[in-house]
Amino acid sequence: MKRDTYYRGVPGVKYGIWNASRKCWQFGISEDTPMLAEARLFQKIGDDARKWRFEPRPLPKTGVAK
Repeated sequence: MKRDTYYRGVPGVKYGIWNASRKCWQFGISEDTPMLAEARLFQKIGDDARKWRFEPRPLPKTGVAK
């Protein structure tokens, strides 16, 4: 992901946290930029957010993060 996209996002796109090991969305996070999604993850679970399995991804247009 490019640095500009990480900090500013893409207009009209929401980002959530994808768990790469369980292959599902986690924590119901929906933010305007990937940076804000990671910040919200750190607020929710603390330093465990540094694990490799959590990554910010664009949310699908049809669904909502669960």
